[in-house]
Amino acid sequence: MKRLNLIFAAVICVVGIAVVSCTKENASTPQSITSAADAVQTDNAVVGITDLIDDYQSINTTAFVDPTLKAAGANTPVTIKGLRRDSCATVTIVKTPTLTGTTITGATVTFKIDFGTTGCLGHDGKARRGTITSTFTWVKAGGWSRVSTIDLYVSDVHHVGTQASTFGVTGAFNHALFTEVTDLTITAKDGTWKKWSSNYQRELIEGNAGATSAKIFKITGSSTFSNSAGETASYTITVPLTKPAACKTPTAGTVVVVNKAGVSTTIDYGTGTDCKTGVTIKFPGDKNGKGALSRFIKFGI
Repeated sequence: MKRLNLIFAAVICVVGIAVVSCTKENASTPQSITSAADAVQTDNAVVGITDLIDDYQSINTTAFVDPTLKAAGANTPVTIKGLRRDSCATVTIVKTPTLTGTTITGATVTFKIDFGTTGCLGHDGKARRGTITSTFTWVKAGGWSRVSTIDLYVSDVHHVGTQASTFGVTGAFNHALFTEVTDLTITAKDGTWKKWSSNYQRELIEGNAGATSAKIFKITGSSTFSNSAGETASYTITVPLTKPAACKTPTAGTVVVVNKAGVSTTIDYGTGTDCKTGVTIKFPGDKNGKGALSRFIKFGI
């Protein structure tokens, strides 16, 4: 889902871009396909921000060691100039220990990524301005929970909202499990907006052994979507999504989108673990199957 850019011309069958040929009968795009495409695009924006926070956290691992292992006397707030992936960003980290008497029993970390106000061209070629501020709280089970406040422009599109991510473990092998609750409003330059509310679970099914292992996540959960045009839809993962960390998007799984008219559309990521170039959106047609469509939507770079 990371850095997904839908070439929506494939959906509306513009000559030279459409993957599936159009007929007079199916030339107009059903609203359910529009809702599904918008939902995927919005979900991509959420995942892109989640990945951005994860990336910055991963290169600042020294700020997230078990706080109870700190040397004696390290019991006051410490401000750290963090490492950055983008040369125009500023990372500020403030680590505050939690004390029980004189014993360090935990910590909180305020982690701010500031892209400035004029446009920071990132390593991925996207221009960003604004901030993401995350507050991490140490979890004794072996990780950190975080609450992130997002006020970020990406290519002049405004993203505002919050995300709460809680760390845990699951199963006999204690796989890392992240529960992520996100509320995000995305406002385009013309003032139109899309809103996304989701509750996802990300289980690390491969790569729990260490940072050098290839990581693969299994994603489950559901979301709701709305926009300034009055459209609403639910977005439910019916077959868990598989997403290798090395791929920008899921490589397997199925999502069902139901719009406000009650029409279901299927988003099919297929099967396997190889990185893919797009996703298939399927529209069932009417009760007799008339007007059924299947569109392959390419992912952008």
